[in-house]
Amino acid sequence: MIKKIFILFKLARKLAKSDALKIVSKIHEPPLIIKIFLGIFSISLFEKNNQNLNLSDEEKLCNSIQDMGTTFIKLGQFLSTRPDIIGEELSKQFEKLQDKLPPFSTFEAREIIKKDFGEEIYNSIINFTEPIAAASVAQVHKAQINDDKIIKDVAIKILRPNIKKIFNEEIDALMFLAYFIESIVKKTKRLKLVEVVFLLKEITNLEMDLRFEAAAANEYAENTKNDAGFKVPEIYWNFTSENVMTLDWIDGVSIRETEEAVTVAAKAFALVATEAVCANIAVDEEIAVTAVKLEPSP
Repeated sequence: MIKKIFILFKLARKLAKSDALKIVSKIHEPPLIIKIFLGIFSISLFEKNNQNLNLSDEEKLCNSIQDMGTTFIKLGQFLSTRPDIIGEELSKQFEKLQDKLPPFSTFEAREIIKKDFGEEIYNSIINFTEPIAAASVAQVHKAQINDDKIIKDVAIKILRPNIKKIFNEEIDALMFLAYFIESIVKKTKRLKLVEVVFLLKEITNLEMDLRFEAAAANEYAENTKNDAGFKVPEIYWNFTSENVMTLDWIDGVSIRETEEAVTVAAKAFALVATEAVCANIAVDEEIAVTAVKLEPSP
């Protein structure tokens, strides 16, 4: 109980230093109990961040949530799917939330690999780069592995150090707060706040076991193996664990790079369409040849 209250105090301080609650209040008035809670737990004075002065409220909100870390990013993304709780306008703003955080060190990433797989597999990984992308739960490095004496380019996804412990402690504290609010403000029970937080906890904990993601990728590869135009990266299970996932490296374009993504998509569509037409022509020719063979002689 004391630990949860202490964590709530830290979360409240994060909120107090951000613009999040101020911006949310413009769109959707938070319950009085939330205002009282923050008033109690964020008594200290903070210097406001003046870097956001020229940004829109939407950008300020997203920046504030990202600055508060993994738990709030996941909560914001989850709430974007629940306009029944936070309202349509706020839900749309949360949809813009990008899952980006500064990377952790390459040294820590290497240590996680070594701990999970041992020296032999660790030493078989070569040309391990600095992180090329970092999100709230994990980050990705490019590397090469020796797979049955064949050197392959791979992407290695690695969970953030202690992310499960940090997330579960914070989410348990938020669940305690949700239970407290439901107990005090009876009309909030219809929102099922405790259930919402518990569901977020379950979903995110599955995300933080990379074996589930690897298994889903394998299943997707199996389901699309006969589909033209599909290439699902292969999972390397000898280099995959709860904290690490290794798969084929594939060059691509972020969907946020709109113009380039549209160009690539158009080329991919043209390729698939051409293959489909060629396949149909081949089938039609085979049917015609078969029909001629089956036609009785005069």
